[in-house]
Amino acid sequence: MSTNTSFLESSHVIPDVLPQSTKLSGDLIIRWPDTILDSPGLELGREETQHEPTIQLKPPPEDRHNNYVLILVDPDLMAKNDQQFGQVRHWLPTNISLGDGGNLHIPKDGIISPYIGPAPLPNYISKRPHRYIFILSQPKNNQAVTIENEDLTKLQGDYSAAFEGVQGQQDLKDRWGFNSQKFLEEKGLETVAVTFMLVAGTLKSAADNIAMTAQAGVNKVLGK
Repeated sequence: MSTNTSFLESSHVIPDVLPQSTKLSGDLIIRWPDTILDSPGLELGREETQHEPTIQLKPPPEDRHNNYVLILVDPDLMAKNDQQFGQVRHWLPTNISLGDGGNLHIPKDGIISPYIGPAPLPNYISKRPHRYIFILSQPKNNQAVTIENEDLTKLQGDYSAAFEGVQGQQDLKDRWGFNSQKFLEEKGLETVAVTFMLVAGTLKSAADNIAMTAQAGVNKVLGK
């Protein structure tokens, strides 16, 4: 059982993203076709993390749940622990079940926010890799969690640069302004396992970032 949160404190995931009271009961291993996050804080290549990964919880708990919720956020959009735009929600699947060997099964109908890979600004603009934080949680009452679009747009109100998008669009304007700690509290979720990777920007990630921002602006104007 992994209960040590010192790696979260040293990287300022606590308290930037999660509260000091965070407790862990397991570890996460994240796998892509060409790379793996098997230890917190590894710096991985941007291009190798673009496809939706598979997730393994170790050790598998004795009591298996079918209602896990996974959050993947980048809290460092324009600055470390960005207080203007908030966290960017890169992935939000729900109704996750635990399979053999602790492998997580993510049903398609449980995906609130589909996976989008890292797209940080390039190092010559922002000389810092972004933190991408995976948070696996479960409801305290072991009941399925219902997440409405209003739950997500409500969180954006705390951030001056995050403007509300059209509900359900899931473009960049809908994904920024997220707050993991508040979301967990409001949905009655307790943290099970956490890991994070560092990803530095490239010219391609900068282009993708600009494209997503532009598309979000167009959608806002057109009301999409």
